[in-house]
Amino acid sequence: MKISISSINFRTGLVTLILSLMPCLGAMACAFEGPTHNYYLFSVFHRSLMGDRFATETEVFWDKYVGNDPRFSSYRWSREVVMDVAKRRGDTEMMAYLRLLNSYIDASVFYDAWEYPSKEKIAQSQATMRELQAEARKYKGRRFRAQYMLMVMRTHFALKQYREAMNCWTQQGQKLPQSVYRDLMQNLYAGCLLRLGQRREAVEIYAAQEDFASLQYSVRNFRNLAGISKVFAENPNSPTLLYLVQDFVNNLQETQDVYANEWLSKEVYPEDSDKVNWIREIGAQPIYKPEARQFIDFARKVVPSGKSRTPCLWMSAIGCLEHQMGDYQQAKIDLAKALTLNGTPRMKDNARAIYAANSVFVEPMKRKYRQWMAAELQWLDAKSKQDITDSVLTDDHYRDVKERIVYNGLVPRYFKSGDRAMAMAMLCMMDNEFNRIVGMPNWRHPDFKAADKPWNSDYWGEYFEALDSVNVEQLKHYARFLSKKPKDALQRYVWGKCYRDADYYNDLIGTKLMARGMFAEAIPYLEKVRMVFLNTQNIVPYVRHRSYETERWLTKQKVGDEFEGYMPLLTTNRKVEFCRRILAAQHLYRNMRPSEQRLEKAYELASLYYQASYLGDCWWLTQYGLSSAQDSTKTGNMDFVAYAINLLEESARSTDFSLKQKSLYALAFIPQDSWYEKGWDGTIGVYHDLSNPSVRPVSRQYRAMMRLAEFAHDNAERIAPYISRCEELKAFERTRLTTPFAFLPYDDCFLRRIYLPLLN
Repeated sequence: MKISISSINFRTGLVTLILSLMPCLGAMACAFEGPTHNYYLFSVFHRSLMGDRFATETEVFWDKYVGNDPRFSSYRWSREVVMDVAKRRGDTEMMAYLRLLNSYIDASVFYDAWEYPSKEKIAQSQATMRELQAEARKYKGRRFRAQYMLMVMRTHFALKQYREAMNCWTQQGQKLPQSVYRDLMQNLYAGCLLRLGQRREAVEIYAAQEDFASLQYSVRNFRNLAGISKVFAENPNSPTLLYLVQDFVNNLQETQDVYANEWLSKEVYPEDSDKVNWIREIGAQPIYKPEARQFIDFARKVVPSGKSRTPCLWMSAIGCLEHQMGDYQQAKIDLAKALTLNGTPRMKDNARAIYAANSVFVEPMKRKYRQWMAAELQWLDAKSKQDITDSVLTDDHYRDVKERIVYNGLVPRYFKSGDRAMAMAMLCMMDNEFNRIVGMPNWRHPDFKAADKPWNSDYWGEYFEALDSVNVEQLKHYARFLSKKPKDALQRYVWGKCYRDADYYNDLIGTKLMARGMFAEAIPYLEKVRMVFLNTQNIVPYVRHRSYETERWLTKQKVGDEFEGYMPLLTTNRKVEFCRRILAAQHLYRNMRPSEQRLEKAYELASLYYQASYLGDCWWLTQYGLSSAQDSTKTGNMDFVAYAINLLEESARSTDFSLKQKSLYALAFIPQDSWYEKGWDGTIGVYHDLSNPSVRPVSRQYRAMMRLAEFAHDNAERIAPYISRCEELKAFERTRLTTPFAFLPYDDCFLRRIYLPLLN
């Protein structure tokens, strides 16, 4: 996901006016296959300036009027609250203005892709605007003088009476005291200039007001090198160039990202025209490498010409484009030069940030560089605090740069060099920072209350995925790394931002050992984990409600009411208990001579293994979450399902009727190597499910179903209800009408002799 400063095209004038009554919404373009951390690198003005320039000030006015009423969020969504407050106060003057304002909002016509207004609706809106204008002109008070004058200008603008609106500003509006409403009037005046062909005068006003959204609309046809060249020829120091240069550089990045995105390129938008349309759909403009190189040639002439008062802007743009196109060595040279040239503080900071991002690809990871990088990351942290306004996720440019440096630069380099511990520590640092910024709960937060069941963020994201993907020895090594003092400046910086709590890592190591079937080795780690920590985990409801002693094929344990109401806390470590329980069962089983008692123990072990598998109700024993798409054991883990099947095959040989039928039923129940295909078959246009199965006679479960069916037929008077009432078994039996040899006696050798020739 990346912030796209050009994701929305603002229509200057009416839309801008309406937006002044609304909160500003950030726009972002999102990747579809997970985070890329490929945020825009180039930012020479604050991102918040791409939103509604006046929204905050107008909302402050309304919030102050309602007295911080908790019902109020913004005027757009809470205008009835404002009216209610005015009525309670008996504020007739405010009530009159609100009725006028609400009528204007309701009558405003938005031209969008979803609802293009009819001629009748347009005519009705225009008639209302004329009525509102006449009503606004009647106001003779002083309290809302600016608001009513703004309303007169708004209605003139909506009626395309641009010169009349301009006269309101020149004759009266500009003489008013300074206020947000006076600024809105001037902004409207600029919108009129633009529509009367006076673009240069309009953009000067937008630039002075730092209204980059309107500026973007004003130069929408100049978003390429030809447009930049034309504006530069008109005025080498036009404020418009600030936006256009930034937009150009970021559009090259956007274009490259779209073409490099495998999902977009192959599955969604295979045609070139599709990709171009997608780029424009998200508010960007396609810029390809040949045009980028032409821009570099143009900018290299601008810098020494002396015409621009901010050559840093142009040289840093050169360096950023080179970086994006993979010419890292030349980018290093040009970005270093940019830092020596004149420019605004934001331009200088931007050049420094890009220089740091580029350095990861050119500098050797020696001690001196690591020290320098630690200082740069600290500098980015300090700039980040200054950059944050109302919306952390959209405004914090410097943290985005830090993300690029860490995720796309340092982490891959450390992984490639074999320093897995440092790479993972960096992931931990970024994970910690993100959770803090967005306010995600975890057990380290002082307000965390386990009994209230907050969602613990420690068990998701890239850091946890990295921890989950390494083997036990690598995880142990990493935990030891976190317990030692760091060796250099970069390690100290990262180490200080990691969470190193022993409970978290001991539980991870112990759980990973359990998943590998190393129960005895897991106990020492799990025993160190405090109960107060265990009660912070997201799996607590499952641990509380699901017992591994229950046979999964006979009983499906609670799923619907696990998260209802107050959650009682755990009092014992259920993982430790399971380890001891299965170790004891293993010991007895292994030391028993062939007997009915050994077969019973085999069945007991099979049930325990299956419950602890990804198919069991107690999957929480060996993992921290369960995906609906998970269909196999994770690489490196013990195949608990396969172990359970082998043990059930053994217990199914029992002469005890109850044990035998439970074992046969369990073997048929386990879906591994299913007896029928499920889902849509496009070759014949048929959907297969239990009512219309596509049979797989050579599958493991098919053979198990045959054995169970044969057993049920032979013991029809004795079988348990869970077999006689089994819907899947009934569906399987129905297949004898369409499947050859469906009910031949169970014999492995015989089946191979019959079925294999048929399939060959």
